[in-house]
Amino acid sequence: MATVVPRFSVSQITTIGRAFEDDLAAFVAAGVPAVGVSIHKLERCGVARGLRLLRESGLPVSCFTSAGPLPLDDPAAAASALARVREQLAAAAEAGAASLILLPGATRLLAWEEACARARPLVASLLPDAERLDVRLAVEPVSQLRMDLCFLHSFDEALDFVAPLASPHAGVVLELNNAWIERRLAANIRTRAADVAVVQVSDFAIGTTRASERVMIGDGDIPLRRWCGALAEAGYAGWWDLEMLGPAIEAIGYEAVVPLAMARFRALWT
Repeated sequence: MATVVPRFSVSQITTIGRAFEDDLAAFVAAGVPAVGVSIHKLERCGVARGLRLLRESGLPVSCFTSAGPLPLDDPAAAASALARVREQLAAAAEAGAASLILLPGATRLLAWEEACARARPLVASLLPDAERLDVRLAVEPVSQLRMDLCFLHSFDEALDFVAPLASPHAGVVLELNNAWIERRLAANIRTRAADVAVVQVSDFAIGTTRASERVMIGDGDIPLRRWCGALAEAGYAGWWDLEMLGPAIEAIGYEAVVPLAMARFRALWT
């Protein structure tokens, strides 16, 4: 296990009920080293105003989360969604974010292979903008309970989805809460760490039956030291974004949850 804590951010999803501008002030006061920006919060604040507040805060930005989903069964809606993602890429670049997390699409009407065949060209069409702006597209798989967001439901699937794109500006989100029980996780980390654009860190309590119901780092059952160590050993040098949400996080309270999450993450590396 590494002894140096890698660069990390606290996601605004962790404080999901708090406004964008209030997040920035609270994060600065808590000594947060960087922020994972919620696109929805930024847009509610107003993009121009939010970007100005970000600059004034002095907080580095790890990533923007999450763009999409891209409609896969409505070409007109897909074109509109792609235009919006391009605007979000531009905002991410202005904020200095390393990546824009992207939900590449969902539909209940298509088989997995059909959804993939429709989604991959849409993502490929965004790559010239991503390359020009130097912001990495981070494809995000989600829980199988969130069929409304994405047809990708594992780290392994997402890696195979981006591989044919063959671009350093196309990567994958490794959300440990979702991926820790996957087949081939160790092998994928060992051999494909270069495809990881951002790692999302939280914890999972066995027995949970609802998507997006996470617990504080160290309070669940994920062997986080093992997987963090595996990523470090594989040479992963990107951002780690602490992204927790759900009743257990709300019960702690935002003022307490942010410093506690940072302390728990740092403790994984000692």
